[in-house]
Amino acid sequence: MASSLIQSKYPMEIEGKYRVEDSTELLAQLESLGAKELESESQEDHYLRHPARDFRITDEALRMRRVNEQWHITYKGPRQEGLFKTRPEIELPLANRSEVGWLKIWENLGFEPVAIVRKTRRVFSLEDFHPGLKVTLDNVCELGIFAEVECVVDSPEELAMAEQAIASAANALRLHHVEKRSYLSMLLEQQK
Repeated sequence: MASSLIQSKYPMEIEGKYRVEDSTELLAQLESLGAKELESESQEDHYLRHPARDFRITDEALRMRRVNEQWHITYKGPRQEGLFKTRPEIELPLANRSEVGWLKIWENLGFEPVAIVRKTRRVFSLEDFHPGLKVTLDNVCELGIFAEVECVVDSPEELAMAEQAIASAANALRLHHVEKRSYLSMLLEQQK
């Protein structure tokens, strides 16, 4: 039983990301749809490179994220086929003031820093489209403003409904061109 839990690909995050030209218009659309602002936060994502596996090839990511003053560690698995970015994601909070120790552990194991992505994020709930559906408005340093329409599913049966809800919400918000690249990929491309 334990091994099947470890091998499970769920929970799975499904996300449509879109470049935003006019954040004022998007905020007005969110209000007209009855979205509720849940939080506003500052995020700093420290991405790490594996010593023996190329995450660009395996399409994985390992990061330590600071949200305001709380740190988390996140593993993102390979993306699944489809219109939206869909991938397994495991995120765990770190004990208060343990981030320096964790970075030292990763360094001692041969992991190297790749880049730091900094952004401010406003999170909105848009549950009329799907339970747990959220819209984030991200102002990403050096990249601009983006909206992510996303939700997390716990089983394969929920996947199609969640994808349909994301497409419907994005359409209602007048978001039309899906950006499949991660912020990290965009930042690294820009720095070349």
